[in-house]
Amino acid sequence: YFDLFRDRLIFPIYSHKGECVGFGGRAFTEEQMPKYLNSHESEIFSKGHTFYGLNETAKFIRASGAAIVVEGYMDWLKMRQYGVKNVVAILGWKATDQQIKKLKGAGVKYIISALDNDLCGKKGTTYLEGYFKVIPFQYPRAVKDPGEMDKPTSDKANRKTKRLYLEVYRDWE
Repeated sequence: YFDLFRDRLIFPIYSHKGECVGFGGRAFTEEQMPKYLNSHESEIFSKGHTFYGLNETAKFIRASGAAIVVEGYMDWLKMRQYGVKNVVAILGWKATDQQIKKLKGAGVKYIISALDNDLCGKKGTTYLEGYFKVIPFQYPRAVKDPGEMDKPTSDKANRKTKRLYLEVYRDWE
């Protein structure tokens, strides 16, 4: 017997309908590799078809026509902790075709890409630009992802991002 999630913080992953379809696990020591694990692919769980947190944020996304996209459940959790309502995690650095279709089907026109502030996150943001009008989240220079921000830093970055979004949004209308 092998416990895939032993000594990890476990996150249930729900479908957009609120049904538990899988689990994610986050390691907290350097010895545990990989740092993140998800349930194995199955008939009910496919990472490429799933968003983390969509069941809780779908109504906010539909109402605004905008989604804040992050990479993982820890990023999603931090954003929600600081009051961001229309956030989803794509469980990786690049959205899949199925995730793009689901976002479009939910009426998303605008994306605020809060993918990690690194090379992969920037490539993921560029990819999203092929399908949506995208604003990059305005991270402070030394911050890699939402999980590294405290509340004052997050509030400042959110205000800066919102100002940019509103400036550009006028041009998009």
